[in-house]
Amino acid sequence: MREICPRKAFVSVCFLTLLMLFFIGAFIYIVDPFYHYRGLNGGKLYPTTNGSNERYVNDGIIKHYDYNAMIIGTSMTENFKTSEFDSLFHLNSIKVPAAGASYKEINERLETAVKYNGNIKMILRCLDYDRLLDGPDDMHYDESYYPTYLYNDFLLDDVKYLWNKKIAGKALLDFKTLLNQDKWISFDDYANWQNEVTFGKEAIVSSYERTEQAKDEKDLTTQERNNIRENLYQNVIQIAEENSGIDFFYFFSPYSIYYWDSLNQSGELTRQLEAEKYAIELLLGYDNIHLYSFFDEYEVISNSNNYKDIQHYSEDINSQILVWIKDGHDEITVDNYKEYLDREKEFYCNYDYEKLFSDS
Repeated sequence: MREICPRKAFVSVCFLTLLMLFFIGAFIYIVDPFYHYRGLNGGKLYPTTNGSNERYVNDGIIKHYDYNAMIIGTSMTENFKTSEFDSLFHLNSIKVPAAGASYKEINERLETAVKYNGNIKMILRCLDYDRLLDGPDDMHYDESYYPTYLYNDFLLDDVKYLWNKKIAGKALLDFKTLLNQDKWISFDDYANWQNEVTFGKEAIVSSYERTEQAKDEKDLTTQERNNIRENLYQNVIQIAEENSGIDFFYFFSPYSIYYWDSLNQSGELTRQLEAEKYAIELLLGYDNIHLYSFFDEYEVISNSNNYKDIQHYSEDINSQILVWIKDGHDEITVDNYKEYLDREKEFYCNYDYEKLFSDS
């Protein structure tokens, strides 16, 4: 029996290992499940592109897809439909939401967009109302949560992408879609959770822990005002100043009446209204910033059937927001913002919140 040479065996194992790694890397590169190197033709997406991998796919979508408008924000923007947006505004848009994102994180994606795409005409962005008091560098998640190796142009750290067990598994699923392209999804479907949840009073109350009524109302502190100013300038205003050819349409997320109850119970209602007033005054006066608020759309906000919890609204509200913005409805301007704030304060400070929890 012929003896196997240890050196030759070692070389053979190394060769086969390298060959296997080459094919795995080449396979992931060709399928490109996170659009790190290219986008799919026709603005399509793999069906595995969903709300659980937003931070893995958004950077590639922003860099490699063809678009002249974008919808961006947190989970408040996940149910928007780009087909409706494009039809109303006669644009070609992408949707790149990131659930739970801070203003800073959203701004970083916008900076990537304007760097890689010189054709952007319009950006629709939700300004989450409960994030107004954030600091300018808040990210809300630990650094390890973000796949930063996908965000840069440093080729060497692509090893984390090309030779990744989980990504290889996703690539296998996406390869089937390349063979059967009828399974591609659109940006309408991406991250949309409309059919995965239950709406209505029972769903809201079951997920809402109502606190005892606070004895004192909190006021906006000097530090909080500084946070608002620095956060808005760094992460909302500056990018508009530096890109005067782009129209930035910002809107405050229209939370339900139960959210306002939570502010009232915790003694934070006055503080939040003061924060909003200060934010509005900072955002007004820029030609390419268009600010909207729907907090005086009382029929929408007071209808529990529009919400799955105290904040998240159905896709019907997303669709309505697009129509309102197209019509210039509920736009906040230098001329009307004080009246708007007076109406808002009168309604939410005097609302009978107890009736929300009655059996009738």
